[in-house]
Amino acid sequence: MNGHGAFVVTSLFFVMITTLVGFTAHNGARLDAREYYVARIETLNEERQQLTRQMAELKDIKIKEVTLTAYSPTEEECGPNPQTTASMVKVRPGIIAVSRDLFDQGWVFGKKVYVKGHGVFEIADLMSKRYTKRMDIFFPDTEKAKQFGVKQVTVALLAS
Repeated sequence: MNGHGAFVVTSLFFVMITTLVGFTAHNGARLDAREYYVARIETLNEERQQLTRQMAELKDIKIKEVTLTAYSPTEEECGPNPQTTASMVKVRPGIIAVSRDLFDQGWVFGKKVYVKGHGVFEIADLMSKRYTKRMDIFFPDTEKAKQFGVKQVTVALLAS
């Protein structure tokens, strides 16, 4: 083989080696990219699942604007047994009565309600059927209940 032929063979060999090295490097880069994207997809799936759980929790939180009043343990306000609530517990500070439309929407006995500006109360009583979108805070003192008046407030049913 003359010098020119050896040069051609060496050049072809060099091109073939370069091509193989480039192919290997390209495949290695593809594998690295694949691993990166698989890991990223797994992370995104976890984030999506977390957001789905958070959305479900947010759907469980109910926030409403209601009319807020107060009541006390008198027969005029509560009927023949003013010391017992509709849930059959003894009246006490910290309980609240809800209108029946709210009760039908899941604002039921034993659930906690946050009343903006007034705190957290436990649902333990029902209001008369004539009221809607309304809540009544219990006061042991009738005069304080009357002084409380009528207010429009935001309330939130708390998750149990």
